[in-house]
Amino acid sequence: MEIGAAANATIAPDRTAVVCGDVRYGWREWNGRINQLAHALRALGLERGDKLAVMLHNCHQFMEVAQAASKIGVVMVPLNYRLRGREIEYIVDNSDARALVCGAEFVPEVASVMDQLRGIVRSGYVVVGASDDGRFARYEDLLAAQPATEPEEQAPPSMNAMIYTSGTTGRPKGVYRSGGIDPMMLLGIVQGFGLQPGSEVHIVPAPLYHSAPTLGAALTVALGGTLVIMAKFDPEEFLALVDREKVIPDEVKRRYDVSSMRSLIVGAAPFPLETKLAAIEFFGDCVYEYYGSTDAGLNAILPPAEQRARPASCGKVVAGTDILILDDDGTPLPRRQVGSIYITNPLVRAMQYYKDPEKTKEAFRGEYMTVGDMGYLDEDNYLYIVDRKTDMVISGGVNIYPAEIEEIIYEHPAVLDVAVIGVPNEEWGEELKAVVQLKDGARATADDIIDFCRERLADYKRPRSVDFVAEVPRNPSGKLLKREIRASYWEGRERRV
Repeated sequence: MEIGAAANATIAPDRTAVVCGDVRYGWREWNGRINQLAHALRALGLERGDKLAVMLHNCHQFMEVAQAASKIGVVMVPLNYRLRGREIEYIVDNSDARALVCGAEFVPEVASVMDQLRGIVRSGYVVVGASDDGRFARYEDLLAAQPATEPEEQAPPSMNAMIYTSGTTGRPKGVYRSGGIDPMMLLGIVQGFGLQPGSEVHIVPAPLYHSAPTLGAALTVALGGTLVIMAKFDPEEFLALVDREKVIPDEVKRRYDVSSMRSLIVGAAPFPLETKLAAIEFFGDCVYEYYGSTDAGLNAILPPAEQRARPASCGKVVAGTDILILDDDGTPLPRRQVGSIYITNPLVRAMQYYKDPEKTKEAFRGEYMTVGDMGYLDEDNYLYIVDRKTDMVISGGVNIYPAEIEEIIYEHPAVLDVAVIGVPNEEWGEELKAVVQLKDGARATADDIIDFCRERLADYKRPRSVDFVAEVPRNPSGKLLKREIRASYWEGRERRV
């Protein structure tokens, strides 16, 4: 069965394909734009297997690039739009990108390193929006010069994006995959989230340069749904879109109808219980939680029916994926015993870190790979994440997992966000410190937080000190920047543990 933009243009040509701000395209018109871009990319000299760097805020053009590249077998390399010149240079150079599409607002940053980007073909710089820099071809001009017909010799459907990991543990690594899409894996994801062909309206509030939003958007295209792309997340705008597009503070809630919400999908970081229950109360029983990564794909889904029964789980292992819990020697551990999480599925078996065989080798044991997370499986194959191995604190020879402590501190009524880290202790090696962000107008002292933990945690799990900050740093996908938080406490020391 044929799926995707071309099929949708035939089956439902006038159904809304994409909404972005005031822009709205039906499937026939949007598929025509995608085809024009595919022809334009070939005219630039891009061939199957070539890399195309993309640096855009969320917009319909981002998904046009993704779909056009997929049709002709070009590999898209999304760039985090927060990157600066040298960071852009590293990824574009490391990925062997031959062309680059960016928003007009990023032209100065890209231009600052153009002389170092030796792999970009002549006329390979494309700008979305208005720019006075004559070295960049205008996106709409490229489309206007090409036909809207389907390109010949299209590539088979594939995971055609090479996404670079966030780099919170070192330089970013390009996650490269060979081969096509495994239909059973996709079916497991579609069924796991309860998605229906032709009827989905998918709001995309998260940055599309991340793997999960890109996958969700691609699934919506494959199913013939409607993409509603937010340039950036704004709570009231989000509710207005739910109300207007019928996506199935109290004063704001009363102004909007959210009864059409069928799936609220949450991932990338642990979902605090208080926040989870508030989301369920607000939107109803439509909350899905998942566990996955850029490296290993989507691995577990917790559906609405299990949210209250298994609030600490991130989901049941999906079809097509197998998970092992291993100790440091690679020995499988019994159920409910914490160890390193190793995953295999068709995406893992086709994965490598681009041009980095050593890091690829380090991540694998046979056909199973790890991204450094620790957790356990219960008797029903539900997965529980305890922490990242790299975040583990060792105090007096005892392994301590901060995520458990953070979950407790989140329950304090004055706390908005928290990170628990290990800081130097001359006697014990490390001791626990809580870095806390209070809610607006709330008050709490270090003793208040420690006393709160004393009632709920074993002695060795209690923070010995608390620092208060204006904002706990997280990356755009919501992950705590533990290395950044720890840096000042370990400054000047040869060892960081």
